[in-house]
Amino acid sequence: MNAENNNQTDKYRFVGEWVPLADVCDLLNGFAFKSKLYTNDGIRIIRIANVQKGYLDDSTPCFYPWNLEKSIEKYLLEKDDLLISLTGNVGRVALVEESFLPAALNQRVACLRIKNKSYLRKRYLYHLLNSTPFEDECIKSANGIAQKNLSTVWLGNHLIPVPSLSVQDAVVKKLDSIQLQLANAQKSINCLDSLVKSRFVGMFENRGYPRIS
Repeated sequence: MNAENNNQTDKYRFVGEWVPLADVCDLLNGFAFKSKLYTNDGIRIIRIANVQKGYLDDSTPCFYPWNLEKSIEKYLLEKDDLLISLTGNVGRVALVEESFLPAALNQRVACLRIKNKSYLRKRYLYHLLNSTPFEDECIKSANGIAQKNLSTVWLGNHLIPVPSLSVQDAVVKKLDSIQLQLANAQKSINCLDSLVKSRFVGMFENRGYPRIS
């Protein structure tokens, strides 16, 4: 048996099921919203630039008029929808939080909506897809040279491991804890960085140098 077959055998020693994403999630595509219709308020449009690794960035929000809500109903997002970037930096994953709603899905962003929440935990799927191995698989499977494009057909056929709910819950508890520790560590780093900068500015000001803005 060659190395490739050994890897496949190890893969299927996992205790649980390996299932295509399309079997456990509804896969939704976005719409090509007209930027000339964007307004200062209304339905938030989630674009590919908003989907960062593990979170949604809302630093440059765009909105669609309220009176067009009915016409874009099929593209409206729900809380806990899982979004995946399909172009450029493919394979970036983020969960839709309630604070972003109402929101609609723009083109080249895929939405995964779990079909049976008593079979698959949203946080388990999030951690599974928000991982370097999955992102690497997306990059490897994407087409294009100057700009990568990931197929929703490939995404729907992609196999994921689905263990028992107790195992999923244990994985989520562990990874959520690690994620919280990382977030707290980043806050500490940011605070320390601000402190160092303020001390640095103070040192120069005390010596008569012009203030650094």
